[in-house]
Amino acid sequence: MSLSVLRLHHSTLRPSLIRRLTQCRNYSSKPPDYAFAFDIDGVLLRGRTPLPGATKSLRKLQDNHVPFILLTNGGGKHESERTAELSRLLDVPITEDMFIQSHTPFKGLVGRYNSVLAVGGEEVGEGEGWKNDKIGKSGEGGVREVAERYGFKSVHTPHTLLHHHPEIWPFGCPQLHNNLHHPSSPEHPHHHPPPLSPIDAILVFNDPRHWGPTLHVIIDLLLSARGELGTYSTTNGVEVPGKGKYQNNNQPDVWWSNNDLWWQGEYHLPRLGQGGFRAAVEGVWSKITDGEELRATTIGKPFKETYAYAESVLNNLLKKDMGEQARVKRVYMVGDNPRSDIMGANGYGWYSLLLETGVFNRDREGGEAALKDDMKPRQILKNVEEAVDFGMSKGGTS
Repeated sequence: MSLSVLRLHHSTLRPSLIRRLTQCRNYSSKPPDYAFAFDIDGVLLRGRTPLPGATKSLRKLQDNHVPFILLTNGGGKHESERTAELSRLLDVPITEDMFIQSHTPFKGLVGRYNSVLAVGGEEVGEGEGWKNDKIGKSGEGGVREVAERYGFKSVHTPHTLLHHHPEIWPFGCPQLHNNLHHPSSPEHPHHHPPPLSPIDAILVFNDPRHWGPTLHVIIDLLLSARGELGTYSTTNGVEVPGKGKYQNNNQPDVWWSNNDLWWQGEYHLPRLGQGGFRAAVEGVWSKITDGEELRATTIGKPFKETYAYAESVLNNLLKKDMGEQARVKRVYMVGDNPRSDIMGANGYGWYSLLLETGVFNRDREGGEAALKDDMKPRQILKNVEEAVDFGMSKGGTS
């Protein structure tokens, strides 16, 4: 990776991090034959606070020229914004080609869908920038801006649909209205919802901040005719050959960017993630449709496509500096969630390392005894520093 491709602004980085930007990636003639992939929440960070040993471990890998990526089921921000944020928090240079979040593959859907509903993450008025009077700058348009920067032409969010039809959510929510009509920045482009148009796809980028109105909007669209908000398909409940009783009238496709039930934030107990919201949507859908399964596509960890993409990224990082012959023989997946990090790593042939600093806890849900089959890691370690030391001591040999 040459310095010319770095997208971080030196003005936002500590002097120590700027020095490391000029020092890293100078491989010796003999590159390592192994690499690391790290989850973020519960592995490197808890909330916005680095976990003990996180910065030291990443610096150790860079000092020893060992390639690594951050592979997270988190999201809701554009990759450029998130990597700049992570670089500041961890005091380690993280660039876009070292970072994969769950919805990154949504970029490949741009040519398929014209109008999308982007769900989850922060919307206009909810980001840190709004609290700090940085309104109007890049990255403060929330998930709508992320989808537009990916290349989608017409992007709605639950907020923008509520702007057109506030009666969708009968209980009212002044915060949702105020976010769209923030007095500090009336000229912000994302204060102007796009015109209503049929929704071709529902793309869930991240955990929704407002489950109730978001769930209502999704259900309304799934029962609509051709994705037109406010309509009700006449074929709902009617068996259509080859299409079933529901989702049979050009309703929007549904894409989940991950299926994590839990994630580790600043609170000492795990919080429900996108998988929790998905369970809520599917539960309501089953009740409405008398047991019909919601047809949808899921990406992210633990699905093999995500790991295949991640391994290709690691190999490209090595080849970029060392030539086409360089190849990673072993990848150490360092994670805290047995159902995503560990299951996915085991399923793809990576070496799985489970940490005790996040979702997994020996005193909950059966502890280590519950880790069976694909959820059983190769090693359980206390923290990320132990994981890096373990992997570096083993290297890429079998």
